[in-house]
Amino acid sequence: MKACLPSFLYPLRHVLLSTGILCFISACGINPQDVDLDLNTSLPEVKTTVFSEAIHNLGRLNAIYGRDPLYIMAKPAFDRTGTSLPTQGEIPQDISEMVKSTLNAIGGGIWYVPYDPEFMLNTAQTGYSEWGDKLLPNVVLVGGLTEFDRGLVTKEEGADVSGSAEELGVPMGLDFEDTRKSSLARITLDFNLLDFKTFTGIPFMQAVNSIQVHKGLGVDQLGFTVYGQTLGLRGNIKKIQGRHAATRLLVQLSILQIIGKYQKLPYWRLIPNAEPDPVVLDALRDEFYRLEQPDRIAKIQELLYLYGKDVEITGKLDAKTRTAISQFKQEKNLSAPDISEEIYLALFESVPLDRETLARRQRVDRLLAAYNQRLRELAFQAQAAPTAAVEPQTPPPKATHRIGQKKSQPTEPKKKSLGEVRVWLSKSAYQIGEPLEIFFEVTEPMFVRIITINSVGKMATLFPNPYQNDNFARPGKVYRIPPANAPVKLTVGAPVGTDTIYAIASVNPIPADSLPLDDQGHVITEGIEKRFAFAEEAFQILPSSASQAAVETGGDQP
Repeated sequence: MKACLPSFLYPLRHVLLSTGILCFISACGINPQDVDLDLNTSLPEVKTTVFSEAIHNLGRLNAIYGRDPLYIMAKPAFDRTGTSLPTQGEIPQDISEMVKSTLNAIGGGIWYVPYDPEFMLNTAQTGYSEWGDKLLPNVVLVGGLTEFDRGLVTKEEGADVSGSAEELGVPMGLDFEDTRKSSLARITLDFNLLDFKTFTGIPFMQAVNSIQVHKGLGVDQLGFTVYGQTLGLRGNIKKIQGRHAATRLLVQLSILQIIGKYQKLPYWRLIPNAEPDPVVLDALRDEFYRLEQPDRIAKIQELLYLYGKDVEITGKLDAKTRTAISQFKQEKNLSAPDISEEIYLALFESVPLDRETLARRQRVDRLLAAYNQRLRELAFQAQAAPTAAVEPQTPPPKATHRIGQKKSQPTEPKKKSLGEVRVWLSKSAYQIGEPLEIFFEVTEPMFVRIITINSVGKMATLFPNPYQNDNFARPGKVYRIPPANAPVKLTVGAPVGTDTIYAIASVNPIPADSLPLDDQGHVITEGIEKRFAFAEEAFQILPSSASQAAVETGGDQP
């Protein structure tokens, strides 16, 4: 039997319910006039990413492997898709500052060169700029955001439940809704390297990377209906993976790749779950096979020393070297020949990347300097050796004011305050068509130009060249023209006679039109010591039929 309240008690029931609600609010201390809001505060924090440490270690990698310094300029990088403005900045329009910060965080011989023509012009107008102190970049980094695909994947899931208990005599209803939405987008960044002097792209020096970014939306609603009164709860949460933060990751990863490729470094060791780069490995293989056997041994000895084996750099497969290679093969479970591509690449990827190895780099540089000194001594001994087959031809007399004059009395070279440059060849005579290698070194950091003038007065520039476009030379290193890894050879050409090689060096860059040449292309010596350091080396060019014209030394092991 259903119990019912008399009709005259219904108003009393509403009064009691309202009174109860007010008492509850008062008990909870809820007063609209006492409203307050706590503001969350946070301190500034250093921006770090999963690649921040890798960027820093790239500089250490460059120093450990003894790579030459790299001066890199970055042109402004923008959103090339045109979607940054229509999407109200979902992706950044300008990523130039991200690129600059990343390049400047590397160190270890990687130098960022700003690109700001307006600033340079304004500074020049003030008269405060000393352009001789400015360093030119080796390469230019160009690129930008090339893809932004917003709606790659869109998903929506939901549940909706509603019902009423009025049929059971209970004046109550329920409404529940749960909605989940998610979407996936992709951002792609392209970078390329250009040679600064020729403004041409460098083959294989590019990086194309993509990152997927997610967006999620969740909505929950719950509603009650009691005696016609509706009470409800609603929850809404939206999560978006930062597009700008994802772009910074793309910039850092791409710079790791492109600089690692150009400097021939195992940069993939700095990136989690990365595979070896075939571009770097192919360049190393090509370099290894272009080396003569003594230089291959010396290169392996250098890597063994960095790996932690106390070997000497002799260019010979001595007992210490054999023992060290045998131990390394056991540690890496290798069975390749001692002087082989497999051993070379395995050593290259196994050099430790800690501070101790960085210290070993300094010691191994001294060993390499001693090894190169022995090579120089052998080269000078070969030049002093008499040629047995052919009498050297007497070069035609030249004016007294030009370099290249046959001196009646040999004189000791003067030591110049700006430094000295030395140039030599491996032989004193060559046949037409025979490959030619030129070596030089400096005692101070200097810019170097090397030219040759043949027996009929024709001049040609040998250095810098397309494979050695950086003519800033540093002491303690022997430079070779062409480089050991160049895909071309420098061959001796006609006519028969005496050719002369001139090395001209200065602490300031030497434009081609600033060379000390007269109208006929001969080098002028008057006052040259005030501006340049210079050296010369003459050699005989013989007919190709003279098979025994020169003294060979290239096959000798130091």
